[in-house]
Formats: sequence, C-alpha cells, structure tokens
Amino acid sequence: MAAIPASPWLGLLAVATVFALLLGTLTLIQRLGRLQAELVRKLFHLGSGALALTLPWLFRDLWPVLLLGAASLLALMMLRVVPVLRTGPGQVLLGVPRSSSGEFWFVVGVVLVFAIARDSVVIYSIGILILAVADTAAALVGVGYGQHPFAVPGGTKSTEGSIAFFLAAFLCVHVPVLLVTPVGRPESLLVALDVGLLVMMAEANATRGSDNVVLPVLVVVLLHMFLDMGVDELLVHTGVIVALGLFVRIYRRHTNLSGDALIGAALIGYLFWVFGDWRWLVAPVTLFSTYIWLLGRPRLRAAQLFHVNVIYAIAAPGVVLATAHAVFGGERLYPPFVAVWSANLAVIGVLHGQRQQPLRLSGRAAAVNCLKSLAVLLPGLLVANTLTLAGALAALLSVPSALLVFAGFGFIPGRRMTPPATWRGVPLAVGTGTLISFALVALVLSL
Repeated sequence: MAAIPASPWLGLLAVATVFALLLGTLTLIQRLGRLQAELVRKLFHLGSGALALTLPWLFRDLWPVLLLGAASLLALMMLRVVPVLRTGPGQVLLGVPRSSSGEFWFVVGVVLVFAIARDSVVIYSIGILILAVADTAAALVGVGYGQHPFAVPGGTKSTEGSIAFFLAAFLCVHVPVLLVTPVGRPESLLVALDVGLLVMMAEANATRGSDNVVLPVLVVVLLHMFLDMGVDELLVHTGVIVALGLFVRIYRRHTNLSGDALIGAALIGYLFWVFGDWRWLVAPVTLFSTYIWLLGRPRLRAAQLFHVNVIYAIAAPGVVLATAHAVFGGERLYPPFVAVWSANLAVIGVLHGQRQQPLRLSGRAAAVNCLKSLAVLLPGLLVANTLTLAGALAALLSVPSALLVFAGFGFIPGRRMTPPATWRGVPLAVGTGTLISFALVALVLSL
C-alpha cells in the first residue's frame, strides 16, 4: 500500500498536529465544565482511536509508527510529571477519580497491531475500532448503568458494561467484514459472534488499562484464524465457547473462584482446545470440576475469593505446553500437560489443608494428595492418542516432585508455613511447583 504523504515526516507532522488539536480542544471543554471528567477521558480515547485508524494510509514502513509511539509515550509521561502540564492538559487523562495507565497501553497496543496487521487494512481497522469504540462503550455503560458489578483485581466491572462491549465489538467486526471482505453473510455473522464473545471475556479480565494492548492484538489473531473458516467450523467454535461459558456459569456456586477467575478459566480452556483438541480440555476441566469435592472448600469470606491471577498461575505451565504443541506438533507434550494439572491438584490440596489446619507438611498429607491427584492424571492419560512407558512414568513422577519442590520452597522444617506458601501466595507456590514438575517431565521424555 502506498503512503499518501510524499515523505513519512509529513505524516508524522500531520498526526502530531491533530493530536495536539484533540488534546487542546478537550482541555478547553473540560475547563468550561461542560462534560464530566470520565466522558472527557473517553472522548480522548475515541479521538486517539480515530487518529490511529489513519496510520495504514499514512505509513508503509514500521519505523515511523515506532517513532510516533515513542514520542507519544514521552508526551504522555510529561503530562503526568511536569506540574504545569499536569494541572492543565494533563487533566484530560488524570481528572478521573481512579488510577490507570491505560493511555500508555493504548500506544503500545496501536504499535503492536500496526506491526502485525499493517498489510491488511480491514483487520487492522477492526482491531483499532474495538479498542476505541467497544472499550469506550463498556466503560460508559458500566459507569452510568452498571447494576450488577463483579470484582476484578484493582476494581470492579459490571455485567451491563460487558454486554455493551460485546454488542459494540460485534458490530465493529460484522460490518467491515461483511462490506469489505469476500466473506459471506452467515460467515461474517459467526465471525463477529465468536470474536465478540472471546474479546468480551478478555476485557472482563484485563485491568489497569492492559485491555488497550490485549484486546486489539487478540482481535487480529482471531480474525486471521476465523476469516478462512467455513460455516461448519465457525459453528463448532461457537459451540465450544458457549459450552465453556455455561460450564463456568453453572459451576460458580460450587467453587471459591470469583467471577473474573471463572471467565479467565473459560478463556484459557478455549485456548487449550484451539491449540490442541478436546483431549487438552480433559485434565483442566476435571481439576476444576472435582477439586472442591476432593479437597474440601476452605472457609473463605466473599472478599477472599480467588481472582484471575490465581487461574493464570495455575494455567501458566499448561499454556506454555499447549503453545509449544501448536508450534511443534506431535504428541510428546501431552503427557507433561496432563501431569502439570495433576500436580496442581496435589499442591492445591496441601494449601487447602494448611489453610484449615496450619501445621507442618507431613508425609501422610503429601501421600494423600498424590493419590487424589490421580483423579486428574488418569482420565487425561487414558484419552491420549499415544502414550509411551516413559511418558506415563514421567507423568506419575511429576506429582510427588512438584510437592517436594513446593515443600522445600514454602516450608522450614519444624516451623509453620512461611510467607511464600501462605494462602496469599497461591500463584507463586502453585506456579513454582508445576513449572518444576514440567521441567522434570520434559527431561524424562527427552531420554
């Protein structure tokens, strides 16, 4: 695609001029007191998104956008730290009664999307539209009409805001795909539905402005995957997304996970299915379905429910393995994947027991939780396409090895639990144990 200006420097000058006019106009409006601070900030968000939409027509190469991104980050930092700017135009961003670094993530998100999608104006534009329009709709509806809040790390979001985000995202995908691409009407509807549902889940879990980089990149990846699919394949993806959503919806009353953690679990489950197949859902679904019955529910107040960071810690080794499987193929990584979920159950079992009875880790407790972990290990291994003796042995050894690493990391002999293994340290303790167990399994499988 040819750039419109004779020189990229003219494009940079044009973008900088429009940005300055946008910031100056909103500063004037804010000083006149015509609009609320949150609305002014979202108008800046929308205006910046509209400006970002022009980048594929202004620049062919990546370097001008990288330079523009660096200059934008510097300007945004100056709006925060230079007193005269902070009390003036900086109030466009800082006038809201909450702390957010969303504007910095916005710049990073635009640069990343341009880097990976600048050759497809439609895909790039859809990513930016969802970043600018859907995110703004969710924020304004959530603030103005949110009656059903749910807690996320660092704040709250609302069901009404999530619905608004989905509807806006659906239109941002469906209209351009239908009007500009050769994709048929049924396919465009299903693509918009699948993308809208998945990015709605991602937005519900993104906090402190990180959605400004997560959402557009995710949209670009999903569109590259979905636009080449037919109706039948898209319907399968829709069915899996809805099934996972219904699972966490029904299961929420039987767990000590918060709403954002359940949504995160559904999103990660979909990733496992995409990177592998249905077998890659057996171990994680078994763990989340049975751990309360196998281990017991700890006595927690509502404020102590586990948020999505715990899910990310538990799932991190599995995500690494599933990603490696998608890249390299083969079946050698499936037994380690099952093993880390089995090890997770054993480590969580120790944490549950220590929460209820804070004593030293005993051999009996370790043995009991190793036996309970078979409830995850055996179903996962039974559905394996191919399973060698070495793979099965390594999977079995990974569970006690994870407990040994966990015990050495979190306990001092003769004392109670030390801070890294306390209930607040679930992500660190579980993540450490399962990552080490993965390393042991990978080592044995490579012999």
